[in-house]
Amino acid sequence: MGRTLKVRPTLCKERVGIMGKKKKQYYIVVKGYEPGLYKQWHGDDGAAVQVQGYSNPIYKGFYTLEDAVLWMRQLGENTLANIPSELEELLSSTEIKQTKGQIHAEIVKIMLETGKIVIYTDGGADPNPGAGGYGIVLCFNEHRKELSGGVRLTTNNRMELLACIEGLKAVKTDTHELVLFSDSKYVVDNIAGGHAKRWQANGWIRGKKHKVKNVDLWGQLLALCEKYNVEFRWLKGHAGIPDNERCDVLATRAIQQENLPSDVSYENGTTQTNILPLFSN
Repeated sequence: MGRTLKVRPTLCKERVGIMGKKKKQYYIVVKGYEPGLYKQWHGDDGAAVQVQGYSNPIYKGFYTLEDAVLWMRQLGENTLANIPSELEELLSSTEIKQTKGQIHAEIVKIMLETGKIVIYTDGGADPNPGAGGYGIVLCFNEHRKELSGGVRLTTNNRMELLACIEGLKAVKTDTHELVLFSDSKYVVDNIAGGHAKRWQANGWIRGKKHKVKNVDLWGQLLALCEKYNVEFRWLKGHAGIPDNERCDVLATRAIQQENLPSDVSYENGTTQTNILPLFSN
C-alpha cells in the first residue's frame, strides 16, 4: 500500500491507549498518509507506515469490525469528512447487533433523565512509565464537555487517578448525584470497596506493612469523594462504549502533545507525601 517509510523500532507500535495482549485484527487509519482499513500493523502493507511521521494522525486497532465502526462514529462528521470510500462503505454497511455498549447507553440515558451527572474517565502512560495522558467526558442533560491533559513522565495508575480527580473538579455543583465510569479496576475497586479510605485511616499502610503508592493522588480523590455524592462504576475498556472510547482518544492525543508539563511528585519521588503542586513546566 503506497509509500514505505523508515520506522524506528521503538515507535513501531500502536498508540491507542492501554493495549491488551490479544492480537488485533483490523486497523483503521482516518488521518495518515493513506487512510483506510488495514489488516496488519507491521510491514509494507500495514497501518504503521501510514501514520509514523504523519502530523497528528488518527488511527486505532480493533478486534472486530463492529468495534471499528463504533469508534469511527464517535469521531464526528468533521473528522470523517474526507475518509476514503472503503471506510464510508464500512460505516454504512456494517450491521451492529445489540451490544453491551447499547445496553449501557440505555442505562446512562435513564441516569441523565433523572438529573444525574455522568463522568467517563480514562488515563494511561506510553510506555509505562512514560509520557502520560488522561481524557474525560462529562454529561449532564443534553450538555457535554470534554477535558484532557498530559505529563511527560508518569504511570498508568497515576493517570487513571488523575482523570477521576480532574473530572470531579470540573463539576461546579454538589447538589446532583454523580456517576463516574472508569475502566481502571485499580481505581474503582479501591474506592467502591472502601480500601482507599482504610489505607488513609491506617496512615497510608496497606495490610500490615505495605506502603500505599500514589498517596498524593489518592488523598485528593478521597477529599473530592467527601465533597460530592459520587458512585464509581467499572466498565470494560474498548468494549464499544462511545464515551469511554472517546476518553481513550483524548488521552492518547494528550500523550502525543509536545512540551508536556512534569508530574512533579512522581519525578521528585514524593508521591507518598506531596499533594501540591502536581504539574510544572
